[in-house]
Amino acid sequence: MQQFPIRRQKRAGLYRAKKYLAIECQEVWGGSYFSRTGWSTYIDRAGATPEWIGENFRKSIQSSEYFNTPGVPFPRGTSAKVNAESGPLMLAFWGKLAEEFRFKDWRVARAKTAMVFASWDYELTDQIELSASKGRGGGHSGWLQGEDQGTVFHVSINASNEELGNVIIQALNACKPSYL
Repeated sequence: MQQFPIRRQKRAGLYRAKKYLAIECQEVWGGSYFSRTGWSTYIDRAGATPEWIGENFRKSIQSSEYFNTPGVPFPRGTSAKVNAESGPLMLAFWGKLAEEFRFKDWRVARAKTAMVFASWDYELTDQIELSASKGRGGGHSGWLQGEDQGTVFHVSINASNEELGNVIIQALNACKPSYL
């Protein structure tokens, strides 16, 4: 029987709207949650240079935490506990962003974006996978198989801030956001 390597991932989300660029650190508990301790930040889109994007994305993905133990189910109530702790932090982050950039609320601020899903199998490789998304009104989804040509990018965690930022910009440009 073939053994597959255990994939422990660090994750982040990158969001670009007409007014801002945001980087959201995520922690992994079966699914992804807004990180309770990791680096999440945003900036006016005009100030989002490749260097800024690369530097802040690196902080975010490196501060992401993986809590799964392969083959061991989560204790009952873990998801509810994590969501109860991370949910208010997510709402505060996006609420502050919405207020600063004058959106009606956090849902509108987050929905009107191009989004890139970022994941890094940090124990297996130095390569981060950046997957461009399709907007679907109030959220984001991946592309169907066969439609995903040119929507997945790879970059080393060891790349310079500028190089990392430039690859992220390429991934954001490959998105089909809901605001177009």
